Amino acid sequence: MQITFNIHYYTQWGQQLAIVGDVPELGADQLDRALLLQYKKDGHWEGRIHVSEDLEKINYKYILVDGAKGSLAEEWGASRILRLSDGDFHCWVKDYWRTSEEDQNVFYSSAFKNAIFKAGKFRRLAPKVIKKDEVIIRFQMDAPAVPPGMQLGVLGNIEELGNWNQTKPLLLDNVDHPRWTGEIQFPKYRVGNIAYKYCFYDKKTLRVELIEGGSNRSLNINTLFDKEMVKVTDQNFSLPKGPWKGAGMAVPVFSLRTKDSCGVGEFSDLKKMVDWADKCSMRMVQILPVNDTTATKTWTDSYPYAAISVFALHPILLHLDHLPGVDKTALKKAKTQLNKLDQVDYEAVMKEKITLAKQAFLSDVDGFLKDKAFKKYFRESKHWLEPFALFCYFRDQYNTPDFSKWGSHQKYSKTLLKKMAKPGSEAYEEMTFTYYLQFYLDQQLRAAADYARSKGIVLKGDLPIGIYRYSADAWVAPELYNMNGQAGAPPDPFSETGQNWGFPTYDWKTMAKDGYQWWKDRMIQLARYFDAYRIDHILGFFRIWEIPLDQVDGILGTFNPAIPIERSEFSQKGISFEFERYCRPFISDRILEDLFGEQTAMVKTQFLVAMAPGRYQFKAECSSQRKVLTFLDEHFTPELKEELKDKLFSLISNVLLIPDNNDPQTKFHPRIDMIKTTSYQNLDTISQGKLRELYYDYFYNRQESFWKDQAMEKLPALSKATDMLICGEDLGMVPDCVPGVMEELNILTLEIQRMSKNPATEFLNVNDIPYLSVASPSTHDMSPIRAWWEEAEWEQVQRFYEQELRMIGDHPFYCEPYIAQAIINQHLSWPSMWTVFPIQDLLAMDGRLRFDDPFAERINVPANPKHYWRYRMHLNLEQLIEENGFNNMLKAMLSSANRL
Repeated sequence: MQITFNIHYYTQWGQQLAIVGDVPELGADQLDRALLLQYKKDGHWEGRIHVSEDLEKINYKYILVDGAKGSLAEEWGASRILRLSDGDFHCWVKDYWRTSEEDQNVFYSSAFKNAIFKAGKFRRLAPKVIKKDEVIIRFQMDAPAVPPGMQLGVLGNIEELGNWNQTKPLLLDNVDHPRWTGEIQFPKYRVGNIAYKYCFYDKKTLRVELIEGGSNRSLNINTLFDKEMVKVTDQNFSLPKGPWKGAGMAVPVFSLRTKDSCGVGEFSDLKKMVDWADKCSMRMVQILPVNDTTATKTWTDSYPYAAISVFALHPILLHLDHLPGVDKTALKKAKTQLNKLDQVDYEAVMKEKITLAKQAFLSDVDGFLKDKAFKKYFRESKHWLEPFALFCYFRDQYNTPDFSKWGSHQKYSKTLLKKMAKPGSEAYEEMTFTYYLQFYLDQQLRAAADYARSKGIVLKGDLPIGIYRYSADAWVAPELYNMNGQAGAPPDPFSETGQNWGFPTYDWKTMAKDGYQWWKDRMIQLARYFDAYRIDHILGFFRIWEIPLDQVDGILGTFNPAIPIERSEFSQKGISFEFERYCRPFISDRILEDLFGEQTAMVKTQFLVAMAPGRYQFKAECSSQRKVLTFLDEHFTPELKEELKDKLFSLISNVLLIPDNNDPQTKFHPRIDMIKTTSYQNLDTISQGKLRELYYDYFYNRQESFWKDQAMEKLPALSKATDMLICGEDLGMVPDCVPGVMEELNILTLEIQRMSKNPATEFLNVNDIPYLSVASPSTHDMSPIRAWWEEAEWEQVQRFYEQELRMIGDHPFYCEPYIAQAIINQHLSWPSMWTVFPIQDLLAMDGRLRFDDPFAERINVPANPKHYWRYRMHLNLEQLIEENGFNNMLKAMLSSANRL
């Protein structure tokens, strides 16, 4: 059997196309033995092989060979499949190169394959027998975005393709879903030009319901052999009404409220949220991280981005009713008390839930351990579950998650784990209780995810960028993290002094040694529950903002990795470099008077030492922000401490350059917002100009290709680990290289109306919104629409009112329902693939349903590291589902905006 491969692709000088496949003729999956193709003309490449007549199928893929560099680049996507008929014949294969930057690639994600476009099974028809002087044309298209109940078909200008009759298309099978295949057969003398289009065929109405847009596809067949099959691979079903669009809503699980929950939202409540979303034509439910954060067992554990394990789920989200043997009477009493509260009482809920769960566990420990479902879960999860359970045991024994205070147990070892995990050990019962909690949490979240898929709705999770410093992850594998650094963010609209999250940063070099296996395991765990996820602070995969351990504010951080400024560059610019002047806080009498007024003399005495007439530096015991805090705690009243703290922090951060950690004498990083410092303002204008040039080069020029390479090392490991849809939170100080990398990897951007990425526009401009994006009026880190409307400056809201909403006159003081509805409708008209609305912003459209106090609906205040995450909906979901007037209005709005 002879097979000729033909593909159209324009290469650059020195490049060549090749095919690698699972048969010896195509290299037996060895890249260095791939079949090199021959260039014909006009971008066409061709290669020919002979294979056995008994061969049933070939899996293959095209690759790009760069002769000069010796590098290989594979085409995007899974391997192609060529199924072969019996007998000796010639097979022509006409393919196209699949690029990674196709918008439709996202439809191959599980969000679409498993939920939105969950396909029916259309059986494979028996392949046609190729007779002499006949030709078979096999049409094949990868089309994951076929609506449920529809079958892909081909209509064309010949009888075998229905002569454009919409009741007689060639119907394709999807045995290799999302690949659709079908064949037609006719005598060679009829071969010529064929015009055709792909279509959606409804098995209920027995007719075509949708034909792709654009010009007709064409196929010109010139046969050369007696028995011939032509396999035509097409791409990109073209929707006549434009690209697919969908809408969804965002809410933390802990914020849900139902009649069945116990003082906090629970995983089982997600089913009711899915019911409401489905009733209103929403296709996505987005939540915040749901990992266990139980560190101190106080309300400070409410912060969902400080998990003690990136694998374990949070016990507070457990629905106790499903536990065998739970005390129903006590549970009912707890529900009655806790559900009366307007907000989540984290400590009270955790205490009640753990107590009742422990009682249920002890009532049938042996039965639980023998359960087949548990045994299966334990085998799948043992690699992280056992170490996590031991971590929890020691956390409780030592009353702290800080494992540096665990004495002889501060270092994890497999020997220790093996000893403590044995039945009869001092830790066995408590470790088993952790298994118990995690097993039922896993069951409940998976059930909710499966329910969402059954409704055609995507459940979207959240991937925090960092790990908690005192987590099981850090205890088990501290070599994967830089424990002497703190992750955060530079100054942004959320915080003028930046953000310090306190998390250690990653040791990417160590992680790379095993191909980022820790990240792959993390992605696989997420995929147990979600078909899409949001990467929190995706900019951290390009570079992370790293703050020294002895500083508190984020403003004294630097990007890691980054190319520093060499000391020689200052002399090249004509700058007389002075370490003390540029790298130490600039403190003068004038600055002190402006900051402290009447307290200046006291500040000089307590905190400073004179270095020269009118110049000062901090004493050694106060030379960092953390030392200042300690000094304030020891020598000042709480009231005076609060009055002085921020001013002293500001003084410490009044520097121009930050020495590089690895080479502090010859390499430096400009302090973020250096130009705003009084240190900079006290320089002469010539020095200011030269330093400003270095500053802008550092932040906006020299790092771009370097940071792109960093991201392209790490992010592909995440994207290839699963087939989940990936969305990146790319807000803040965004390098120019970020959009290109996200597009290449099919990662959706986040577009927030009040956070334009274009410095020329105050608010998001529709022309700046890419299709592969998620648009939203706000996030959990921002005030919802109504609160922002009241707290923002009058002039800013007026500009929004006139420029964005196109309304005239003075804006109303309150965000009236018609204002919220106009904002929602505006978002729905934008070109983004997804529009996701916080639940608070949706309810803002109804004056009867929305909460009275808009400020009580805020989820997080990033500038406050001690914020209590406790927002809970004021409506039961059961009530919301019955609000037909509101739901029908919302459904009409979403349905008119959704496509396909």
